Amino acid sequence: MFIIPLEPELRRRKKTPGLLERTIVINLWSDANTQVRKMYDRVVKIYGAEAKVRRRVIWWASQKFVSRRELFDDQSDPMWREGQPTISFTPEEEIQGQKFLDAHNLKKNEFCCVTVRSESYYLARIAEGNILKPQTLRNPSESTYLDASCLLIDQGLKVLRVGIDMPKFPNNDRYAKIIDYSSRYRSDFLDVYLLRYCKFLFCGNAGIISFRWMWNLPSVTGDSYLIWRNQICYDILLLQRVWLENLGRFATFTEMLNLHGYSEEKHQQQLGVRLVKNTVDEIKAACDEMNARIDGTWVETKEDIELQRRYQELIVKHSNKPKWNGGGRIGAQFLRDNQDLLR
Repeated sequence: MFIIPLEPELRRRKKTPGLLERTIVINLWSDANTQVRKMYDRVVKIYGAEAKVRRRVIWWASQKFVSRRELFDDQSDPMWREGQPTISFTPEEEIQGQKFLDAHNLKKNEFCCVTVRSESYYLARIAEGNILKPQTLRNPSESTYLDASCLLIDQGLKVLRVGIDMPKFPNNDRYAKIIDYSSRYRSDFLDVYLLRYCKFLFCGNAGIISFRWMWNLPSVTGDSYLIWRNQICYDILLLQRVWLENLGRFATFTEMLNLHGYSEEKHQQQLGVRLVKNTVDEIKAACDEMNARIDGTWVETKEDIELQRRYQELIVKHSNKPKWNGGGRIGAQFLRDNQDLLR
């Protein structure tokens, strides 16, 4: 809610000499990550929860006397492709982050991060006084992503579990090779640093992916519950499919585009649907594709190109929110396995 609307607009203003220096940002939310806020404070003047009176005065004054632009989430904003990141680490921060990598025998761009959307995160925010609905039925099974992590580790990649207020890590040897950063080492600073220097993030539809977007870096997003909202152009996306209870089959992608509200608990019984989560094999295949694309070894077939074209065409043609299409790719193997839904 902070990074995604703000970053592309700052990139746009940075292109006009002097404009960024004259910009004031009114942040109506509390800071979710102090390091992110600190880095943006070095770029532009921001008034947030720490300056409530001044923020309110400027807000009301802007309605009559000052040019104002309200910012919204727009994953199709061209600045995500054309612009360069507005923030950076200081030399001191780089040294601080490197110490953590050295202590854990990690090298920049040679490890991965994993996390999932979890009920525990939303319950923690509710306990802080926020009015939210956990929408637990949207959440993937974390064990699916941890099992995929183990397969990546077997291939030689190191994997860190990231996230805040995550459920307790399973107390067994099954996931012993995964570095449980989220429970043992987590800090606001390291969240940003590790997401900047991991090879890629793979996550179960979690908001932490915005930490990659602000650097123009790729991620794998599994278990997306909104078909009409593709991720940013650098990403590989997997969908939660929709099972039609009355018909005993999966909904086609076009049907999913017309089943608005299918991922909300209050609508599912009326619609006669349920969400089907991604499997370990689906997550692993998408990670392998991302890994190969980053390494420059990915071989794209004519079939892959055609399937991708057909999917993107469906999104634009049938979605009532085509501007939400950030241009992210659907996993190649996922499309191959679900060709019958591509209509």
